[in-house]
Amino acid sequence: MKLSTAETELFYKLHNLWLAFANRELQIMPKDIPAEQIRRQPIELVARLRDAAYARPDLLEQYLADNPDRLPPDELLIVAGWRHRLEGEFYIMRHLKAYSVLMSLMEPIHLYGVLGLYDPIEVVLGGAPLPVLVEAVLLPFRDRIIYDGLLRPYPIAFGRTLRSGLNKTYSRLKEREGIIEALIGPDGQPLIRTSLARKAPARPAPDWRPAIDEIVAQTEKMRHAQTKLQAAAFALLRASANLAQAALQEQGAEDEAIRRMKAVRRAMTKLEQLLSEEEW
Repeated sequence: MKLSTAETELFYKLHNLWLAFANRELQIMPKDIPAEQIRRQPIELVARLRDAAYARPDLLEQYLADNPDRLPPDELLIVAGWRHRLEGEFYIMRHLKAYSVLMSLMEPIHLYGVLGLYDPIEVVLGGAPLPVLVEAVLLPFRDRIIYDGLLRPYPIAFGRTLRSGLNKTYSRLKEREGIIEALIGPDGQPLIRTSLARKAPARPAPDWRPAIDEIVAQTEKMRHAQTKLQAAAFALLRASANLAQAALQEQGAEDEAIRRMKAVRRAMTKLEQLLSEEEW
């Protein structure tokens, strides 16, 4: 869930060198402040310099062109990757074994697997219950994604309805497109890699629609029963078959499945009530 100590020290070295270079132009801190002193300044001042530097993409291009700190090519490539940073507000949704998962607020919404630096993000947040809304800058670091060391959590409590909606969006995105684990390729150019790329190709499922259509047709005939219990059980079977049929639609499957799920719940409730009676 975090970079190695050596990689974290390399990141801070490079980022501080870049901020010190930008500061010589922006003069938010003393003009000649050494790079190693940048992070020792008040956090508000560091954030102000960071924000002002990101707002001037020409300074990053100038730094890359001049290479005033004589960085070797592999380190210069890391800095060049920051052209493809992501700035904004994110929901921290999960802390997984490999990384923390952040979900963007800006459209289009995506999931990002983000590593901590010296400490995992979960530790930085003090174990706060998820989701947590934060302001952050995500940076490519070689073939992974990190944040730039400054995380601004918002002290917001989420109600059950909002949490449920966020979790549904998280689950849908994870299944459909996976978690984005890299923003650039080995050459430093934009290249999105997601968690789905690591999965073995799934065997294609058979086309179950003809079988489900036949089941639906058969359950429609089962409207006459000898007992109330049979009638309630057949109603549940019929509602479940219709739900399965909705899930196999090529368009609008989720909306239709939600509608038909209500019929399943009604049938289930009626059956449970019937079974709870002393006589049926």
